[in-house]
Amino acid sequence: MYTAFYGLREKPFSLTPDPHFLYLAAPHREALAHVLYGVEQGEGFIAVTGEVGTGKTTLCRTLLQRIGSDTEVAYIFNPSLSGEELLRAINVEFGLATAGRSRAELSDQLNAFLLERKRADRRVLLIIDEAQNLQPSTLEEIRLLSNLETSTSKLIQILLFGQPELDEMLDSKQLRQLRQRISVRWALSPLSSEEVSEYIRHRLRIAADGDCEIFDAKAMRELCRQTGGVPRLLNVLADRSLLAGYASGTKTVGGKLVRQAAQEILHTPGERTFRQRIFRGALTVTLLLAAVAITALAWREFGVTQAIARMAPGLSRPAQVQPSSSLLPPVAADAIPEPEEAEATPPQRWQPL
Repeated sequence: MYTAFYGLREKPFSLTPDPHFLYLAAPHREALAHVLYGVEQGEGFIAVTGEVGTGKTTLCRTLLQRIGSDTEVAYIFNPSLSGEELLRAINVEFGLATAGRSRAELSDQLNAFLLERKRADRRVLLIIDEAQNLQPSTLEEIRLLSNLETSTSKLIQILLFGQPELDEMLDSKQLRQLRQRISVRWALSPLSSEEVSEYIRHRLRIAADGDCEIFDAKAMRELCRQTGGVPRLLNVLADRSLLAGYASGTKTVGGKLVRQAAQEILHTPGERTFRQRIFRGALTVTLLLAAVAITALAWREFGVTQAIARMAPGLSRPAQVQPSSSLLPPVAADAIPEPEEAEATPPQRWQPL
């Protein structure tokens, strides 16, 4: 929609992990170099981890383009499988028939395939994406695959790509044997503020087939602040910011447009900024303290009232005791004093017995 408006040949910020747009920032360059070194040296296990959206899948697909044609590759991207199911999926990836075969037959079949490829001087590589979804028992089965080796080299190399939960699994005591076999292990980190600017310019340059400055300096800073340097979030926010600039008719995207786009796509009802969470937490604590103080004051006033009522019950409600007429002696009518005398004489009060 907006590509022609900005002079672009294609959308620069698609979520598809296209290696054509790969920007090798320092973390990605180092990760790719370590993985390629491990593959070339015949290392048995390699693990790469990173947060969601940091570019693991893109890195994996770039690796597939860089490895030589002498390598057989099995790529498993949905590893929520049992040990036998994973073994069957691996054999299918290598083009082996699996119908009606038992677990032992599948293992023997894979071992024969690996030996045949070794004699042909071909490398065999197993890549498992989203490896954090593997069960510990399945990871143990993968470890057993690494036992397929000759006296001088491994018959199969295994690459694990996953989120930080994979690190937690590998660091557990249960998987210590597998952890000890991982010779190359790398963690991808988000982009720095300088790398965010270069990342945006790099993708615009490829999409425009030349230099293309659309985001100003404030927009770049806002992109970094809103996304934390995570490439996938950068793609989402930059794409929506370009759409907002197209809708407003401006060919230079500033910080205000980026903030508006971020409010639409990043700050959903289930997500709040750090400042919002702090404010809500402080407000909640203040209200709780106020409620406790009011309750304590109310109980204190109630206690004082009860104490006064016990010490001086007559102060709260004066007793009105009427003497019983049956207990009074008869009084003659001429003995009743006149009003003047009654006022001069202090009235008698009956006290309760």
